Amino acid sequence: MSDKNNDQELEKTTDATADEVTSETEPNDAIESVPADSVQFSVTFDDVDDEGTVDDGIYSALASAETGATDETSEAEADAIASANASVEVTERNAARVNETLRLAKTDHKDALAEHAEPQGKATDPTMTLASRIDRVLVGGGSDDILLKTYPTFALNKVTVAGPKGKVNILDDANFSCYSGHAYALLISDDPDSGITADAKRRALMGVMSGLTTPASGTVMNKSANIVELEPVELRGHRLGIVPQLHAVQPNLDAEQNVLYAMNASNRNFLKPKPVIARELLAKVGFSEATSGVAVGTLPLVQQRLVAIARAISTEAEVLILDEPTRGLNADDEVTVFAALAKLAHTGDPKHCVIVLTASREIAEAADTLFKI
Repeated sequence: MSDKNNDQELEKTTDATADEVTSETEPNDAIESVPADSVQFSVTFDDVDDEGTVDDGIYSALASAETGATDETSEAEADAIASANASVEVTERNAARVNETLRLAKTDHKDALAEHAEPQGKATDPTMTLASRIDRVLVGGGSDDILLKTYPTFALNKVTVAGPKGKVNILDDANFSCYSGHAYALLISDDPDSGITADAKRRALMGVMSGLTTPASGTVMNKSANIVELEPVELRGHRLGIVPQLHAVQPNLDAEQNVLYAMNASNRNFLKPKPVIARELLAKVGFSEATSGVAVGTLPLVQQRLVAIARAISTEAEVLILDEPTRGLNADDEVTVFAALAKLAHTGDPKHCVIVLTASREIAEAADTLFKI
C-alpha cells in the first residue's frame, strides 16, 4: 500500500510541475512574435552547483597541475592537463629549433663575408679593399687622363720603313699612340746624320698611316685592327679621314658636291639626305662661302682647306690625318684651320682623333700632344 501511495504522490507532483511549466510559458506570446535573427544568445563558461557556488572546472585542474598540487583529479581533468603540457613542450621545442636555425644562418653569413674580406689572415686595412685597389689603378697615372682604354684609337708600334736600295731606314722604330678627343702633332725634321730629309719622312709616314705602304716591320693599328689587313673601302671609306697636301679637293666641283663625292665613294648608308649632311658638315668646320654654284678651285685657299676637312669627316671617320694643312696660309688662316681641327677633337659626338703632320714647331706646339719624328 505504501508503494502505491508513493507512486500516486509522484504522479501528482509530476503533473503539478508540468502545469507550472505550461502556465509559465504559454502566456508569453511575445516570444513567438520576435524574429529569429534578433534572438541573442549568452554563453556562460562557469558552472554553478546546487548550492550557488562556482565550480572552476578545468581552470582549477590546470592551476593545481602548475602548482604541483596532489589533489585527486578526474579522468577528464587529467587528460586536459596532459594535453596542455604536451602543447607547451611542442611550442618550446619548435621555438628552440627556430632560434638555432637563425643563429646558424647569421654565423655562416658572417663567416662567408669574413672569408672574402680577410683572406688568409690579411689585415683589414682600408687601402687593401677592392674599392681602394680599383681607385688606385684609376688614378695611378696621375697626369695621364686616358684611362682604362685597351687600344689606342690610332698607333704606330715600332714601325720601320726601309730606304731605297737598302740604304738607311727612312723611319726606324717609329712609336706613338693617339686617342679620340685629342689633337696630336707629328713634328718632322731633317736628320743630318743619316741624310734623311723631313719631306722623305713625311711621305713615308703618310704612306704607312693611310695604308698605302706596308712597313718593313712593326704595325699600324686602328684600335685592335692592323690596317694592312683591312679592305681599302673599309679603311679609307670609314675608319680614316685623309687630307693630303695635293688633290685634297675636286677644284671643278662646288663645296657641296665635293663632300657628296666623298660620301658616295665611301659606299655607306646615311640616315638623312646626303645633301643635308654635306651642308651641315661644311657649317661644322666653319666654311663661310656659298656651298653650291661656285667651284672650289676659285675660292680662297683657307676655304679650300675647310672643304677638304669636311670631306674627311663625311665618311664618319674617327681618325683625321692631315699633311701640312696650314702650309701656304697666313697667320690668321692658320688659326682658322687649326681652330676647326681643335673643335673636331674636343667637342661633338663623336670626338675625333686629329693627327697633324707638320714641320712647323709653332703649329706643332698648338696641339695637345707633340711627337718628334
